[in-house]
Amino acid sequence: MTCSEKIVQAIANELFGKNFIQYSISLNKPINADKDSYARARNALAKLEASDRSDVINFLKVVITDSASVIFGTLDGVHFPDDIDGRFLVMYEGGEIQGDLQDLFIEKAQDDHVY
Repeated sequence: MTCSEKIVQAIANELFGKNFIQYSISLNKPINADKDSYARARNALAKLEASDRSDVINFLKVVITDSASVIFGTLDGVHFPDDIDGRFLVMYEGGEIQGDLQDLFIEKAQDDHVY
């Protein structure tokens, strides 16, 4: 496994294996009168049928993937958000790792049927 693959795998595990699971658990809790972001979303989702609620929650994987893709693409030098047109130098354990991070991440998401 290359360093780039190792980095992408670790970040994907964090985003999907931890964060998404936490979001899913929180959004499937019983409704309540709390006013925080999770409670408002959970209460709105509770109005949907279970299958529709699941579809919306699973759509968060697309949002996570697209967000991470923008960041990886920016670091790789293939995506240029407004006012960012310079070159990044991303290193891990003494070696340069950018160039294929976005492709590796999108490939991982496709393998995991996010899209």
